[in-house]
Amino acid sequence: MARIIFRSLLAPAMVVVGSAAGFAQDSPKHLFAKTIATYPAPKLAEVNSREFKHLFDPAKTKGTPEAAFKDLWGQIKGAATKAGFEVTEKEKNPLKMEMSTKEYFDTPDQMLWKKGYLIRITTKYVGGSADTSGKVTIKAINEDALKTLATPLEVVGVKSESECQDNVGMSYGGQLAGYVEKGSSYSIKLSELGAMTLGNFGKYMPELLKLGLPADTKLISTKAYSYRVRPGYVVLPGTEPCGISMEGWTTKEAGTPYLYDFSYGYEDVEFYGNAPIHTAGENFLQKVICGELGNLAMPDGERWGGSKVRKLMNRPINK
Repeated sequence: MARIIFRSLLAPAMVVVGSAAGFAQDSPKHLFAKTIATYPAPKLAEVNSREFKHLFDPAKTKGTPEAAFKDLWGQIKGAATKAGFEVTEKEKNPLKMEMSTKEYFDTPDQMLWKKGYLIRITTKYVGGSADTSGKVTIKAINEDALKTLATPLEVVGVKSESECQDNVGMSYGGQLAGYVEKGSSYSIKLSELGAMTLGNFGKYMPELLKLGLPADTKLISTKAYSYRVRPGYVVLPGTEPCGISMEGWTTKEAGTPYLYDFSYGYEDVEFYGNAPIHTAGENFLQKVICGELGNLAMPDGERWGGSKVRKLMNRPINK
């Protein structure tokens, strides 16, 4: 039996809220209100966390990851204060850097994505070297949030955990965009995944073998090297301080990041009936990150809605 938890995820499974034509656009009311209008209670009762995310342009900050994180963090704290928000910093080593790799597996024509699935392996660095174990995460990536929530994602044979959350990013026209994601994860020795065929993953999630693809379908890897810091918290009313993450992705080990992302979120909050928390979370993204620091945004950021994996896999959102 999978243990269900809710927490922030760095790589989203994109599910359009409101229309199959593209992300839900923030109208006169806040995005969460529009989402609730599209999916009235209790349709999203399973969702009890939100993550807000944004992509920064590496050309607008310092060269090395260490210098870039220090620069961005200083600007974020200053912009938050100017806009009337509280951001706190960890007392010890706030810019301690973590290293890992994120690998996304699909067929050359991204058939798994087309069928509504995303497979990711996260491998942490231990003592300067990649670990021999990794965390496999399989997500549902359907346009309809209800279809995503109905996807089983049942893991067999190993201990697993499941997550489900609402995500918010900036999209076309400077408007907020939302999507719901659901995923299941398990940790395993990478050697147990063999040649990384569909069958190797289907052994632990049998529903993958019902997609009409042969079990020996070879999956190719699209890989990002990650530098990450967790320097502090955004303080929002009605919930615990929201952990902040900043991450830089490169195409090779010790390479130069081609993007930086900023994210924060809250969990264990019922999606329906918590308007003050949702409003403050959206306002921080709009006023501080996309407002005061709008000049730092990635030039094509609106194509990805804040999603690093969308950019990595070249899967822009629809207008």
